[in-house]
Parts: sequence; structure tokens; C-alpha cells
Amino acid sequence: MILQIISVDLIGYRFPLFFLHILNYNLYICGGEGYKTMVKKETGYVYILTNPSFREDWVKIGKSSRPVDVRSKELDNTAVPLPFEIFATMRTSKYNEAEKLVHRYIERFTNLRIRNNREFFNVKPEEALEIFREVATLLDDAEIEEFCVNGVKGGHINEQSSFPSKPCDTLQHSEKRVWLIPYNKKYYDLKGCFEKLGEVYWTQHCRFQVGDTGYIYGASPESSIRFSFKVKEVDLPYSPIMDQDIEFVKNESTFNSDTNEKLYAHIVLTGETTSRRLSLANLIDRGLKAAPMGALNLSRKDLKDLLAYIEENF
Repeated sequence: MILQIISVDLIGYRFPLFFLHILNYNLYICGGEGYKTMVKKETGYVYILTNPSFREDWVKIGKSSRPVDVRSKELDNTAVPLPFEIFATMRTSKYNEAEKLVHRYIERFTNLRIRNNREFFNVKPEEALEIFREVATLLDDAEIEEFCVNGVKGGHINEQSSFPSKPCDTLQHSEKRVWLIPYNKKYYDLKGCFEKLGEVYWTQHCRFQVGDTGYIYGASPESSIRFSFKVKEVDLPYSPIMDQDIEFVKNESTFNSDTNEKLYAHIVLTGETTSRRLSLANLIDRGLKAAPMGALNLSRKDLKDLLAYIEENF
């Protein structure tokens, strides 16, 4: 059986639950709600565009059912002096909902929309990209691609340059990362699984790479980091061997049976702890915004202090 539980611990939050429901995501709330099976849709894009004629902290965040380079060329008209440049894209079948969520996420904190009826925001493209990454953790098919110009991520083409934007090999793609992922023991006995098998097959809701490491956070009533792991294999299609842990499933109805549409990561146990130093309250004191609702990349620069604290106290 493949573990694919997203836990919501309502001690603080990053996203309103309303938006989690409209994503039709396989969401398992601590109270025990059921799930909705995803309907396969055509993919589209949410994008971050910059423009050399704009301020450096102005971006356009929109959506398109077609490739973003086509959309950016359409926007190159007499209303703007220079062409738009692609900073990053998010490819997903839920691009309509994802765009709304990105917009609402930005507006929750302050009025950053330059005009109420426009898709332009007063936010740095790097900050917008971090919001993309957060939203992507709520989608099981989101793929984020960052772009660079002349080898510089998010750089601008000068007037003499004719080089187009191209995918940029950044930390997200090339270096090993450290993750924080949640589970809920009300639905799955992960401790028992690790004690017997030492491994589990985890539905890939993020871009795991072989060699990545991480920590597993137990939702309420544990509300604490419990395990550490290493990623052994990624992008695995479903195989019957993944059902070897069926005895540890507490409620089979909370698992999606549509296994052939998914890819899985093979993760192995590397450690276990019961330290209360890694409780949710302590993690929030060290920079965690809220209880994990999906995979969180702890290798981000803004989370380096949190990662150092976890590594020191695990």
C-alpha cells in the first residue's frame, strides 16, 4: 500500500482550507474526512513574467493553457516598450485553481496587486517563486521550471542580446535537498512499517531526487518530527511490491486506488526520535510558519536556521 497522507494540523496555517478543497487534492484532515478522486485534466501553466522596462519588484503572474513562451509573445505589444521574459512556470492540470491560490496567497499579507483588475504584483520574482513552490506542494502533478538568461537565473536580456530564456539548473534541480514531509498515524502505522520493513513507498507530490534526505513530521496528536529518511529511488510506477505494508494501513478507504496514474519514491528509514525539542511549537519558534501540509524543502536559504536546529536536536 502506498502512503499518501497529507495532514492538516490547525495550529496556524498557510492556506485557507477552502482552496485545498477546490484543488480536488487527496486531502486527509485530522478529523477523518474522506477524499475526492482526481479527474485527469489537460495541463496548463501558471507563470511569472518580468520585464526590463518594469521595476525589479514588479511581476506579472498569470495562467495559460498554451506554452508560456507563446503567451509571452502575445503580450509583447504596443502597450509595453520591451518584451516580457519568463522567470518561472508551474505546469499542472489545476492551473486555474493554482493561479487563484497564488494570487490569494500574495494578497493575504498585503495589497501587492498593482491594480485590482490586473495580474501585476509589487513583489520580487524570487519571492513569487517561493510562493509557487509552496503552492506546488499541494498539487500532485505540479512541475516548476525556473528560467535564466545568459546563465543568470531571472536575468534580463539587454538590448543587444538575442538569447532567449532557457531552463536554469538551480538548487531545485541539481543539488541534493533536505525535506520535511507529514504523515498521520490515525490512518497509517508508519512506526510499525519502519520497524518491520525499514522502508516505505511514498507518493511523489514533489521533485524528490535520489540521495535526497529528510524528516517526517507526525500530525496531531504527535505534532512533532519522528523519523529521518533517505530517498533511494524516484519516479517509480506502481508495482504490487508497494502493497507489502498493507497491514499498517488503518483505513484502506483513505488511500487512493488509482495507483497507475501516480509515481512513487522509495524511501528508507535512517533514524527515529521522540525528542520534544522537535515539537511543532519549537519548530515554529525556529522559523516554521505552520504545521506541514505537504513536502517542505528545508534546503531553502530562508529555512537554514530551522534546518540547523532540526539537525542539532534529532
